[in-house]
Amino acid sequence: MERISEAARNMYQNAVKATGKLAREIKLKTQMSENKRKIQEIYEDIGKTIYEKYLLKEEINPESDLLNPCSRIDGLADEIDTFRMELLKLKDLKQCPECHYEIYYDFHYCPNCGYEQERPKEAKQNEGSATIVTTDEEDKTLKQDSKKSQELEDVIDDTEVLTEISILNEYDDE
Repeated sequence: MERISEAARNMYQNAVKATGKLAREIKLKTQMSENKRKIQEIYEDIGKTIYEKYLLKEEINPESDLLNPCSRIDGLADEIDTFRMELLKLKDLKQCPECHYEIYYDFHYCPNCGYEQERPKEAKQNEGSATIVTTDEEDKTLKQDSKKSQELEDVIDDTEVLTEISILNEYDDE
């Protein structure tokens, strides 16, 4: 009974974690979309300002007419890039510094350009191999736990997919 309670608790914690991750991903995508919309508005304001000055035969001064809007665009673009990098982390991805292709953290080479990836400093390679000695009873218990764990992961995966579909459908309806 205790194992069932622990398995249920673990499943609940994993579901909460997955839901939180999904909510964070949606929030980041929403913030990115909002910044892209703001950039589009600034583009339109720049065009409108320049065209109005053209119509009124006023002098167009790039420094005074474009410096502030362009600085705002730069700031919004930097935020979008920050949001994008956070999204990559949520998905356990990184960006190749050479070609900017999105790859998994554990890739040693970029599959797009072949660039050797920098390895995390905290990761150290083991010298030699480790051996774990267990009894037959422990082996049996480990196999049972592994099977239960896999079943729970399958349920969690299904729950994540259904939750994501539900949230995305709600998001699309808005």
